[in-house]
Amino acid sequence: SSGINAEWPLRPGKDAGDGQLAAVAIGPKGDAVPVEIISNRNRTFTLKLLTSKGGRYLVNVYFNGSHIPNSPFKVRVCNPEAIWAEGPGLMDSYVDDLGDFQVFTRDAGHGTLSVRVNGPKDKFRVDMWKGADRTVNCRYNPEVPGKYTINIKWEDEHIRGSPFMITVRKKSKENGI
Repeated sequence: SSGINAEWPLRPGKDAGDGQLAAVAIGPKGDAVPVEIISNRNRTFTLKLLTSKGGRYLVNVYFNGSHIPNSPFKVRVCNPEAIWAEGPGLMDSYVDDLGDFQVFTRDAGHGTLSVRVNGPKDKFRVDMWKGADRTVNCRYNPEVPGKYTINIKWEDEHIRGSPFMITVRKKSKENGI
């Protein structure tokens, strides 16, 4: 079954007895989201939200039709796979050509974006500013030729395609630049 990394263990009390465990989540837009209940065979269960959208969820867990203690649970889900980046700054380029690219975070849920550019002179400053529709614009200025690594992470996890490896070349009359 497909679902993003929104799993956590559930341990009913040893006195819970036999009964039926059920769960349903309410998504960020108020929609019902199915929850898979996986028996771990040691009287514990793993709950997995079956969603591809990040955001804040309210997870209702029931035992024999009644809420278990502390239910509903507030769960924050992030999905680094829902984020992508594109733009010329993620491709091979030339010294002093600004490395511009955009990171699209709309379906990722709440989280923290980090962008790091490492090159021959170690780390580079990356300017970032908000764009429309949860887009983040990024810019760096490669000042020396060499190999560069661009790490783009959401909640400390690499997004799709990251790290990006590029080569920055020196401009010369020989290559027409």
